[in-house]
Amino acid sequence: MDNIVENIIRSGKFKRRIENMLVSEARMVTGLNRAELVVVYLLYRYQELNTLTSIANFLQMNKGHISTTVDRLCKEGYVISQRDKEDHRFVRYQITDKAKDLSVTMDAIWEEISKKLVSDIEKNDLEAFGRVTMQLEHNVERLLKEYGQ
Repeated sequence: MDNIVENIIRSGKFKRRIENMLVSEARMVTGLNRAELVVVYLLYRYQELNTLTSIANFLQMNKGHISTTVDRLCKEGYVISQRDKEDHRFVRYQITDKAKDLSVTMDAIWEEISKKLVSDIEKNDLEAFGRVTMQLEHNVERLLKEYGQ
């Protein structure tokens, strides 16, 4: 169910507002901006999304902006960077212990938001919506490949 809610939010018109709800308290405590906190949380939840390109694609943001964001997170001690051991062209990012505590708190907030977003929606409807959303994403990816995008 959580992936369904994420798919709705990532592509929807409420994306920025929901992200602001997720990070509002953390912004006051850490001084990090919304994009920085979203990247920290992304690295916490999806360890496989750990390159600039994968982060930028997932968040649908400019790769240059993500680079600046990750650089600041490294300087602030929330993220560390390491060259890929097998392919030195890639730099991989992961959160530090400093970011882990913050991410656990944001995860609890996310769980609460997710539950509230899907309240009053039947489980079967959510599952059907999830299947349709995944098929739409697959079709868009296929279409973009066909057109060389």
